[in-house]
Amino acid sequence: NNGLAKGQDQQIQQPPKGIDSLLKEISGPSQLSTVAKTSADWDTFKTDTGMEEQLEQQAQGKTAFLVKKDFLQRVDERRFEHERTKRDQERAKRGK
Repeated sequence: NNGLAKGQDQQIQQPPKGIDSLLKEISGPSQLSTVAKTSADWDTFKTDTGMEEQLEQQAQGKTAFLVKKDFLQRVDERRFEHERTKRDQERAKRGK
């Protein structure tokens, strides 16, 4: 029984074979970039201090830069579509 159990342990402890193990060997040790580390630290800080919800609320507020930018982009697109419709109507009239 002991010989059989040892054989099973050796089978379980063998490293995985295939593409995954080959990629791990080729890539070597992974290094964390400064940007990734800073981003992870910032996410942890926001979660620990409870600031995440407050930041999200401010980002969605009427004074937020990105909200204004998105609004102005939508207005610009709507104006363009309206002008294009007018041009198409004028072309259709001329074509008749």
